[in-house]
Amino acid sequence: MQNILAILTVIVTAMVKFLFTGLVSYGLGFTFMETFIYMAIGSSLGMAIFYLAGRRVLEWFRQRFIRRSLERKAKGLPPKRVFTRTNRMIVKLKGSYGLFGLAVLAPPTLSVPITAVVAAKYFRHDRRTLPTLLISVIIWSVVLSAAWGGIR
Repeated sequence: MQNILAILTVIVTAMVKFLFTGLVSYGLGFTFMETFIYMAIGSSLGMAIFYLAGRRVLEWFRQRFIRRSLERKAKGLPPKRVFTRTNRMIVKLKGSYGLFGLAVLAPPTLSVPITAVVAAKYFRHDRRTLPTLLISVIIWSVVLSAAWGGIR
């Protein structure tokens, strides 16, 4: 029972804060291979859950925005400003780095949930998005397991 709780702890940690999962796993006494497997399972599961849920939530927000814009237009009010300085910066980063830049840089630094929601927001129409993110977290699982194993 205690071993199952330790495994679940590593998997949940990989779903939420991917970068420090190796530290938690080695602290619980797992080997390199166990750490890699549990990190890969947790981060892949988290990426899939947060990406799919993020797509649904973002679609709900989009529909809400459209509905409110139509209500403003019906009242004779001007539309809200959509293209802000922040939006311009995001579009520039998206154009410069794209999906692969997000997949390479974001999972260990931002965390799995944020990476998945950002990908769902900006790359939801690309069929390669989820497979690219899953491959990325599996590769990062190997890298981070090795790095934390070397530090240990």
